[in-house]
Amino acid sequence: MKMTNWSLLGVGLIVAVFAVWPASAPAASQARVPEAPPDTPAAPSSVHGVRVYYFHGNARCVSCRKIESLAGEAVRAAFSAEMKQGKVEWLVVNVEDPSNKHFIQDYKLYTKSVVVVDLLNGVQVRWKNLERVWELLLREDLFRQYVQGEVKSYLEKPS
Repeated sequence: MKMTNWSLLGVGLIVAVFAVWPASAPAASQARVPEAPPDTPAAPSSVHGVRVYYFHGNARCVSCRKIESLAGEAVRAAFSAEMKQGKVEWLVVNVEDPSNKHFIQDYKLYTKSVVVVDLLNGVQVRWKNLERVWELLLREDLFRQYVQGEVKSYLEKPS
């Protein structure tokens, strides 16, 4: 089959689009804060919220997946109303994605971690790495109580 210059140009453009497109599309695991449309009225002067992250890498063992699952269930079960109101967020982030590597320094991460962040007007005011999730992994009831208690304390006592 003989290809014309126009055919070659068309194939080249298609290849170029697909080569660039995935790199510019946001990864599913990237944490993104939703932006308000420009015509949205200004938010109240003291909007408080809590963000709960589960940070992982590319290699994911059974225990790591269980921590993610239990922590996510604990947050959704205890704070579903707050999540609907935008007061609590649950985000799963792969720190090995290039755009997420900064989290390793930001939260002094050395392993897979659950981190609770206190936000005031969208600005982080404090955070805590819930290191006991590894210790409590085999005691699911205590694990859930621990995660829920830490999130609740951040909700009730904003900085």
